[in-house]
Amino acid sequence: MPASLSISTIVQPKQTSRLRTSLLLAASALVISAPLQAGWRSTLYPEDWKPGYHDEKDRFLHDFSYAGYHRGEVDIPARTGEVIDVTAAPYKADPSGKTDSTASIQSALDAAMAAGGGIVFLPPGTYRVSPPENQKVVLRVEGDNIVLRGAGADKTHIFNDSFQMREKTIIEVKSRDATWWYANGKNSPATADFANGSLVLPVADVSIFQPGDAIAIRNDPTDAFIASLGMTGKWTSQNLKNRALVFFRRVVSINPAAGTLTIDAPIRYGLRKDDGARVVKLGGHSISEVGLEDFSIGMAAHPGEGWGEEDFGQEGTAAYDVHQSHAIVFTSAENCWMRRVNSWNPPENPPDLHILSNGVKFEKSRQITAVDCDWRHPQYRGGGGNGYLYTLHGNECLVTKCKATGGRHNYDFGTMSASGNVLFDNLAKDGRLGSDFHMFFSVTNLLDNMTCDGDFLEAIYRRWGGNPVHGVTTTESVFWNTNGLRYIASPFEFGGTMHDRPQILVESEQFGNGYVIGTRGPASKVKTSNFLEGEGLGDTLEPASLYKDQLKRRLGR
Repeated sequence: MPASLSISTIVQPKQTSRLRTSLLLAASALVISAPLQAGWRSTLYPEDWKPGYHDEKDRFLHDFSYAGYHRGEVDIPARTGEVIDVTAAPYKADPSGKTDSTASIQSALDAAMAAGGGIVFLPPGTYRVSPPENQKVVLRVEGDNIVLRGAGADKTHIFNDSFQMREKTIIEVKSRDATWWYANGKNSPATADFANGSLVLPVADVSIFQPGDAIAIRNDPTDAFIASLGMTGKWTSQNLKNRALVFFRRVVSINPAAGTLTIDAPIRYGLRKDDGARVVKLGGHSISEVGLEDFSIGMAAHPGEGWGEEDFGQEGTAAYDVHQSHAIVFTSAENCWMRRVNSWNPPENPPDLHILSNGVKFEKSRQITAVDCDWRHPQYRGGGGNGYLYTLHGNECLVTKCKATGGRHNYDFGTMSASGNVLFDNLAKDGRLGSDFHMFFSVTNLLDNMTCDGDFLEAIYRRWGGNPVHGVTTTESVFWNTNGLRYIASPFEFGGTMHDRPQILVESEQFGNGYVIGTRGPASKVKTSNFLEGEGLGDTLEPASLYKDQLKRRLGR
């Protein structure tokens, strides 16, 4: 680093920590008093960086290179082979959009599953679909090795013509025997604390595992664990049931003599033996090798009234009818992808109205890649989880070269199952609220080269959310080289009144350590008590992308 840097420390209120390798609970801010020279590097990422590097205050950056389809080690495939044309016999889907094609497309997907996989092709046209009676999902992709492919996002349109979509999904990727990450299967307890960032786990009995096994690495939300996060009196072991920290991994190798398991991606937070740290062998099936490609989805607008912030709970309102609807959900999936899949403004709708509420969600899924997707303009952006365009509730997923416009939260991390995810080289535009860490301690995620145009990125304590409150939302997450084109609008209407909001690009008040490294563009201001380097100086940050550099280092290419 240039000699002209000076460092001062801002100490947060002390919180209790019990992990030797866990987070420092006195967060620091690095204040740069003189301009950085061209080609500057973060003090936390020297040229000879390797996973495990810490500075003198135990601050460090995780290795985020494991995110995405097959950990970024292979490209998303351009699948060839058997093609099932949904418009051909016996399926005969209607590309004119005049008649409902739900059953026809589902039959083609079922045929592909029965064949062990295949390409289900939707030729150019508009395909009208709607939820089958008494069903929560319009189209189900339930088998491995299936690609649902259109002729292009501007040529193949799926049009959902029902606005009675409360808690319903248009396309769900999920096995019929889906793996449940919080299942209580055979397990082996830790013989020592599981270290933050570790790939090797000491357990009492390795004999119950085999290489390739699906496992969940978990602890219990004990009173001591909750106290270590400063959430006593706000969280309890009961209201965090099935919400505790969980890392879905595969066993790579076993060392019986040492009593250890080697896993395929590092854990993202330290787990204490005294909190019940353990490795659980999972049953069921995680659907894999499924791709969604080259089509767009639009939803018929709701013509009704009642779009208030809390109307989602009021039966008879339009908000109630569309609450928690989704266009696409990947559930208990791994090594799948979505590329060039967009939202779409059906001609029947008012301008700039693409979907009813939520766009894409990764739910208890891992190593999913979304690339070159564009989601915009939900009709309802009220409370209760509505109007989110990209929602990450999984491990090690990658969203890259995507766009989000006009969501309540354009990008959102939530729950303790969200860790190791990477948002790289995406656009967040005109959000109603910021793209954020939303609830329940989503640890160790990376936002790399995000561009905000009328949006901002947020990682703060959230006192909202009912029972339990959202509380501490993240730690050890990194904002790297963020690009600000325009601050979010202020003042703005919320809950029927006008509010001012700070004109900032990044707000980071993470629990323990968090990192803001490099911002750039005409809207580059940062508000943080965490580690900060290079505010307004991201144009000369090296490397320009943390994710790409870490991937290159790990793969050696």
